[in-house]
Amino acid sequence: MKNFAIYLVLLCIGMFFSACGIGGVKIVIPTYTAPKEAAKISKIQTKDEFISDDAYLALWINPDVKNTQKTNKKLRSLLINNIKAKFTQTNFITLDPFGSDDGVSLNMEIGSYSYTDNGNKISLSLEVIFILSRGVDEFLVKTYSDRINRQSKDKTKLPTEYELASDAVAKVARYFVSDISPLKTNQLREFKYMPKDLKAVIPYAKNKNYKGAIKLMNRYDGKKDKNFHYNLAILYEAQASTTENMKLLKRAQSNYEISMSLGGFDDKLIINAKSQFDKFYDLLDRTKQQDKINQALRDNRNSMIGSSEDEYK
Repeated sequence: MKNFAIYLVLLCIGMFFSACGIGGVKIVIPTYTAPKEAAKISKIQTKDEFISDDAYLALWINPDVKNTQKTNKKLRSLLINNIKAKFTQTNFITLDPFGSDDGVSLNMEIGSYSYTDNGNKISLSLEVIFILSRGVDEFLVKTYSDRINRQSKDKTKLPTEYELASDAVAKVARYFVSDISPLKTNQLREFKYMPKDLKAVIPYAKNKNYKGAIKLMNRYDGKKDKNFHYNLAILYEAQASTTENMKLLKRAQSNYEISMSLGGFDDKLIINAKSQFDKFYDLLDRTKQQDKINQALRDNRNSMIGSSEDEYK
């Protein structure tokens, strides 16, 4: 009888929240991580009055990856391709196709590599040394490693050596690039309570139709309290971070601030979300500005490549 009474109470509570609204739903949105070795970024800055009035950030990747154990070329190609892909995610640091004595170069060395196949159990370990230098000045030397173990009763379900190596290389490449450049990642955002008239917003948000969700919110003519503006801020942030639209980010910022002014300053969830948003806003703004400066170098190098090709026509 007691258990039945508890069941009725829980049922009533569920029906109450179902009728009144919904809260606690989470969505995943894109964001950026800050570089861990931010102090070293100034060492990568380069000024050339013939290219740009501002200092661009660029480096040349040395294709000659040192390899003490003489592993196959595929591993070296994996490493170079992963590094290039990580840098071009944001273009905060652009890649210079031409090395120069006064430019910044990235040298890499595969310190150790091993792969073991014991039938139903396989393992792989990798260590890579990254060296950033300008001339003879090696201003950043970092070593990263990864070890992967996999086992299965069915050997055919185990990944290949190449697949394991790809995962390990991707991880160490990300470790290095995240030291000196913002990188894309994901964060969770949790909605506050929404009245029943806005329940349709949730499926829109879960399906990443943020534009449709925002329209529903803006049509709402009920009470627009701290929860309302906080939820709207999340939606603007989600749409803006997906498209990297600074105008939409400013709308997100405005709604976060309104939510704070309506009492959000006393709500941990709102405070934490706004803190994470502020960091992302600052990182994206700086990255966009730096990318514009770096574009001058890319234009210059593209023109040089075009001129070289014309000579051979």
